[in-house]
Amino acid sequence: MKTNIVVMSAAALALAFTATACGGADSATTAVSGTSDASSVRELTDLAGQNVHVDYDPLTSPADARKKADLIVEGTLTKVENGIKLAATNPAQASPEQDAYVTFVVNVNKVLDGDARKVKDGKVYVSVYTDGTTSPAKLTALNPQAKVVAVLDDITNWRPSPDETVIRPANIPAAAPLYAPYTDGIWLQGRTDTQMFGVGTKPSDLPPGWKHAKTVTQLSATFK
Repeated sequence: MKTNIVVMSAAALALAFTATACGGADSATTAVSGTSDASSVRELTDLAGQNVHVDYDPLTSPADARKKADLIVEGTLTKVENGIKLAATNPAQASPEQDAYVTFVVNVNKVLDGDARKVKDGKVYVSVYTDGTTSPAKLTALNPQAKVVAVLDDITNWRPSPDETVIRPANIPAAAPLYAPYTDGIWLQGRTDTQMFGVGTKPSDLPPGWKHAKTVTQLSATFK
């Protein structure tokens, strides 16, 4: 898999918690405040990205994202559901972090790049790696129907290792591809947010080639 994609085998998951993020990922360790703004996506992204630290090579520009990604979309995060599971051939080798993924269900408003036929019934299903401590139901409760721009890699046929397989969640239609976001390729913004938020990243982490985009609308415009 590409190094910017946060999809890991059970054997590698433990290492992810101690890896140092390139390009900065201060928001991955930001403490979630005791107050919650139901119109902001910040608490959702803080919880989804907490305790996750990943080395990655930043996407340098929209052109770089187009070159590397299988699909780039703009849309709305409608809900968060159960994620993929990693199953070891030998159950004794199963990692306690094997259930650390959730699925971001995104209603696609616009395909910014890639094959629009890969969008099934107007949706894409995005596997987001978390620390496994926050339930999909909790993240859904914090979702203000956030606007999203997502730079995605198709992981439908991904096999973590020869000894592991991926189990699809029952909630994802069999004909729908599985996607994973680039580490700095998943951005969300709630109704009252004045800036977009990443899962473990922040807008200032983006290289200059992104034209200093601070909002989802500005980020989407860089693909025109």
